[in-house]
Amino acid sequence: MTTVLKPQPTFQPDPATTCALAACEPGIRARIVALCCGSEEACRLRALGVSEGAPIEVIDRRHSMVVNVRGTRLALGSPLTATITVQPLALA
Repeated sequence: MTTVLKPQPTFQPDPATTCALAACEPGIRARIVALCCGSEEACRLRALGVSEGAPIEVIDRRHSMVVNVRGTRLALGSPLTATITVQPLALA
């Protein structure tokens, strides 16, 4: 028996509604569109699960931004969050 894999729909961001992760307030859920940082930083973020297409939620942003990505909480500094482009998701 042969299994046929169907292509998965790809996430197509709307450029009019994207912003830097740094601009998001606590409670906002978004989808990561691009990592516009250096290649070493991008590689490290991807290893932590922060990759294009991943959902992300802002938990706190007092001293650094605390986010939830794929069930893991991470603290990211302001310069780094300014280089992560996201598309906020509609509120439920």
